[in-house]
Amino acid sequence: MLLLAAVGAIAQVARPKAKYPTRVVRWVVPYPPGASNDVVARVLAQKLTQMWGQPVVIDNRSGAGGLIGADTVAKATPDGYTMLMTNPGSNAINFALRAKTPYLNEDFAHVILLGWSPIMLMTSATFPAANVKEIISMAKVKPGQLSGGSSGTGGSSHLTLELFKLLAGVDIQHVPYKGAAPAIADLIGGQVSMIFATPVSAQPLIQSGKLKAIAVAGSKRLSIYPDVPTMAEQGVTGFDVMIWFGVSVPAGTPRSVVLKLNRDLQQALQAPDVKERFAALGLEPEGGSPERFTALIKEDTERWRKVVKAANVHTD
Repeated sequence: MLLLAAVGAIAQVARPKAKYPTRVVRWVVPYPPGASNDVVARVLAQKLTQMWGQPVVIDNRSGAGGLIGADTVAKATPDGYTMLMTNPGSNAINFALRAKTPYLNEDFAHVILLGWSPIMLMTSATFPAANVKEIISMAKVKPGQLSGGSSGTGGSSHLTLELFKLLAGVDIQHVPYKGAAPAIADLIGGQVSMIFATPVSAQPLIQSGKLKAIAVAGSKRLSIYPDVPTMAEQGVTGFDVMIWFGVSVPAGTPRSVVLKLNRDLQQALQAPDVKERFAALGLEPEGGSPERFTALIKEDTERWRKVVKAANVHTD
């Protein structure tokens, strides 16, 4: 009897752990459907579902500049079955903007940098200015009368607007919205003068002629919009803003799961159909180690902290 018990114990210890994942994986996107974060997550969720044979379900938890969705993941069970679409708003700007947050950077294990998206300055098709210099001239003639919409106070689009105001020396009224979609709708309707947004959020409207792409906020022109000059080309130097996307999981998630997620997402990013989809949206796939992504988040937090302080941005 003792011998049988010992054999049973050894067999139990030797039994391999269940292969991850064995059930539905929830991917929390801290912004509403249709936003650039949501689009990226859905493209990759479909690919992961095919790879794993298990559903990867998108859970949009928008609000408070990504705070609500990120907090949901920070407090989730650290087993790999809840992921966060990490972005500058949820995991860099919020730390720079707020004295207190319901979660800390240490509450996450950062998995991978998925890629980058440029951010562009856009106006409605009927807005009288045709370039950055004309917008600056209008703003200086009518200080405070031009307005800039954003996806919400403290978000990437808002702080990019504040950076533009600082570098160009202009006074433009900030108008926050609950997401990029309503801000862009009011931009088309003429309720606001301009917006900084990703091409993913507005590409069909640019192509249809309802919006004008005025400038690229990054360091180089985009292949999908080769005729749209950068901010630097139009006289606003020191302007280089890119929006990154990544994946994080709750701190305490087994290292083996973090590394599997990293490997599988690296593989998904290299898939021809994913590359084609990203290229059409003006996205640049990236990849890399968890450590590299963690370092990027720390650097970006410090960068936006300087902008928040210089622009005296408040969340109230």
